[in-house]
Amino acid sequence: MIYSSQRAQAIQKKDIAYLAAGIHDNVVLESIRVDKSLNGNNFIEFKFVAKDGKFMTHTEWEPSKSDNMSDEDLQRKCDNQFARIDQILECYYPNPEDRVFNGESFKEFITWVAEKLNNADKSTLLRIKVVYNNSGYTTLPKYAKYRFIEPMTIVDKNESVIVKLNIDQFEKPVIADFEQSNPNPLLSNDSFTVVDGTLDNTNNADPNGLPF
Repeated sequence: MIYSSQRAQAIQKKDIAYLAAGIHDNVVLESIRVDKSLNGNNFIEFKFVAKDGKFMTHTEWEPSKSDNMSDEDLQRKCDNQFARIDQILECYYPNPEDRVFNGESFKEFITWVAEKLNNADKSTLLRIKVVYNNSGYTTLPKYAKYRFIEPMTIVDKNESVIVKLNIDQFEKPVIADFEQSNPNPLLSNDSFTVVDGTLDNTNNADPNGLPF
């Protein structure tokens, strides 16, 4: 028998339950990971999980200085990154004195962040804002001026300040297809991965993108 419903239905599904873009309640910070990519870039990854098991990850990469960037620009980039991560820390450590840190390296900073969060009560329920980045992946917003995460205790008191902003991308952007000069990745020196069914070249990846 070439076709069999019994065999077809026995194939195990491997659907991945991603948390879609939007504002989500009763989410927990399940885990924090400090690691280094294959290209040698340090990063910290936060994994958030909803009650229904859907999840999303947010990655913060070590800031790098481009050719046209001044020392002051790089410092602002680092300060903005700290402010974003501080929003997460504040959900568990509302007292600013418990979130004091001064260091000279990104690795030192993210190690401290991971230690603080691993020692916190990660059963704390959160409201988070999830958006799409320009590459079509879900993430926390990249800004620091506006609130994107807060404990549900704030929400329960009707004091939530998380709202959809004009700059928030809740709809997945349409990524235009591009032509490959060499359609066969096995014949190329570049390395590829498959992301959401799409072939992705990782050699030319932005170091502030995914850690793969």
